[in-house]
Amino acid sequence: MTNLLEIRNLSKALGAFALQNVDLNVPSGTITGLVGANGAGKSTLLRLVLGLMKPDAGEIHMFGQNGLTEGQSLRQRIGFVQESPTLFGHLRIMELGQVVAPFYRTWNEATFRRLCAHFELPLKTPFSKLSQGTRMKTALALALSHEAELLLLDEPTSGLDPLARREVLDLLLEIIQDEGKAVLFSTHITSDLERVADHVAFLKEGRIMLAGTKDELLESWALVKGGEELLAGPLSARVQGGQRTELGLTLLCRNAETLAPMLPKGALLERPSLEDLVYFHGRELSPCPEEAPCCR
Repeated sequence: MTNLLEIRNLSKALGAFALQNVDLNVPSGTITGLVGANGAGKSTLLRLVLGLMKPDAGEIHMFGQNGLTEGQSLRQRIGFVQESPTLFGHLRIMELGQVVAPFYRTWNEATFRRLCAHFELPLKTPFSKLSQGTRMKTALALALSHEAELLLLDEPTSGLDPLARREVLDLLLEIIQDEGKAVLFSTHITSDLERVADHVAFLKEGRIMLAGTKDELLESWALVKGGEELLAGPLSARVQGGQRTELGLTLLCRNAETLAPMLPKGALLERPSLEDLVYFHGRELSPCPEEAPCCR
């Protein structure tokens, strides 16, 4: 398995925001999910890969070549779809294909027509009259019709109804059946990652906080639930975030396989979801209320 995209120590300052020392791999034959809240830097990272911005520091390699010096030719091998596709609204779908085709040496008209049929796209309807889900599927058909090896998607399922989301995710799974291709998609919808992602990177305030295969991440972290005594023992050194409520503590802890001997009596150990990892990682505990039993 080779990496179709490798990012090393990538940094970019944009006013008060900065993307900082980002490392990321996108292996062939996989779907990599880039998850984070709005404003975390997901779109900025994709723009840097696409050459729409120049980084302040770092390296981008695509298909084993330098993406900063050879980017123009390498991007012929990339398909890109943004969150809200803004194509020529007055054009019908087949006319959009005619506009896009000359930009790509490897445009395949037969593939475009096949994808239009697969998505049941209304070919005679102007793009501006299409639903959000149909616009997204049209953009995907355009992005895939020049035999793109690396597909970059910026929030592709945001705003879609459940049926359209399922269709888009199923298509991504079909794409990577060709082990020479890969998908990188940004999202804040963790349930989409649970369904299709092989690798996950969590971006927060411009930094990669967690990265790895989905299974490795879920197996190496744990949620521990209990009372304030959880913070009094050796478990406290493993805590990477959590939440305090009237019912007690929920703590996100690393090295899940070695936590059990540290747990006080009555504490619960649970496997987290990806949503739990994103929600709790780095989350500071609120102060213990003075009226709580432990503080009396």
